[in-house]
Amino acid sequence: MTQPKKAPRPTGKNPAKSPVPRVRRTPEEARTLALTSARRLLLAEGPDAITLQAVAGDLGMSHTNLIHHFGSASGLQSELMRQMVSELTTTIESAVMRLRAGKAELKDFVDIVFDAFDRGGAGRLAAWMALTGESMHLAPIGEVVRDYIDSVERATDDEGGAAAIHERVTSATLFVTVAALGDAIIGNELRKMVGRERETVRKLMGTLLPAVLAPQPKGGGHS
Repeated sequence: MTQPKKAPRPTGKNPAKSPVPRVRRTPEEARTLALTSARRLLLAEGPDAITLQAVAGDLGMSHTNLIHHFGSASGLQSELMRQMVSELTTTIESAVMRLRAGKAELKDFVDIVFDAFDRGGAGRLAAWMALTGESMHLAPIGEVVRDYIDSVERATDDEGGAAAIHERVTSATLFVTVAALGDAIIGNELRKMVGRERETVRKLMGTLLPAVLAPQPKGGGHS
């Protein structure tokens, strides 16, 4: 019986595989995609998940390519912090301007801040910064808040003057921000423990905030 002839063996190191075309990206496109991937990892798995290897695997990019753009995992994380802080600053500034222009109510302001910390990932970001000693990246947010407070103080004609409005506005800022941060980090677990719905804390803030902002009688005041 005649044996069939064998096909000639191809030459080369990877004879069975065709070259996989590489996606050519501009440096800006590569950086944008890497930061988007890093944010997904932050929201899904937490800060420890943001590594060059994880981002490279997610995007089909080389580890070396990411090193070229960010230098290290720390560089990628710092750039993500800067990007998210910039977005959070813009969000808060927009919310404050709408409130001052009479285009929003206090409830809307509370919702915007809570959404930024929760769905936008700012809660995890702030916790990450605090635990890694990177809180200096929050400076732009502080500038927006201070500018707002200064402008309110200059415009106020309330009895008691700038000192009184400063106390009320800063009290309200601390009240909403700390509540939004805590709710974003551990609120879900706490709500399950006590059997409350998702919107509980922000509804409480919307109810209590007017009392924090209201002028206090002489001899009173917030701590």
